[in-house]
Amino acid sequence: MNEKAARQDAGSKAGNPKRPCGSEQRLCIDMLLGLAGAIAGAVLGYFLVFVIARQGFYAIALPGALLGLGCGALSGRKSVAMGIMCGVLGFAVGIYTQWRFAPFVKDESLSFYLAHLLDVNRVTQILILMGAMLAFWFGMGREGGAWIRRKIQNG
Repeated sequence: MNEKAARQDAGSKAGNPKRPCGSEQRLCIDMLLGLAGAIAGAVLGYFLVFVIARQGFYAIALPGALLGLGCGALSGRKSVAMGIMCGVLGFAVGIYTQWRFAPFVKDESLSFYLAHLLDVNRVTQILILMGAMLAFWFGMGREGGAWIRRKIQNG
């Protein structure tokens, strides 16, 4: 092996920032897949709230829960950091969905809604928090990921 190849080989073993090693690359892919699953779950949950409401049910916890499920299913690893991120995003998407679903009559702006968030019905507040907790729990994922990730990885 020539000197240049030996230096490149040593640099890749030392974690050269220009060339991430396999585990760092895998972490990046897992995080991006988890984020994509979270976005897909949040969007699906947002629209399902309105569909379910037309049937006479109230499912405001759904966007947060599906956000966490999407992230956990596609991330392929267990990560408390991803769980925390999903919990915060689940709380935000729950508030956003509730604002779009039932804005205040006096002022329909988001800033007014956020300023008067404590004036929202207590059941709604509890359901939004429940959605955020489910987003955290499901967003943590598990080792090996859900069945869809195992199927992709194995063949």
